[in-house]
Amino acid sequence: MKEGKKKDENEAEKHKEPDYLAHILKNLGFEDATTLEEEACIAVKNEALRSLKDRLLTRAEIIQRRLDEEQKKLEEAYVSDHF
Repeated sequence: MKEGKKKDENEAEKHKEPDYLAHILKNLGFEDATTLEEEACIAVKNEALRSLKDRLLTRAEIIQRRLDEEQKKLEEAYVSDHF
């Protein structure tokens, strides 16, 4: 009987939606809070937006670097074909 219950709990864990704010709440010290005051909510929102901005800037830098590399390869191929 216990085996079936554990299996059901494991299945529920696998299908549980991820908590995207968990790491932010933990970093700000709110991981045990069930409700947050307005100021705490604003702090969590601001941290989430900052984190998103950082990730987007990092991705943009990676994309730009790859684009520059591809443009350089294209220019080298063009020059080698014409000279």
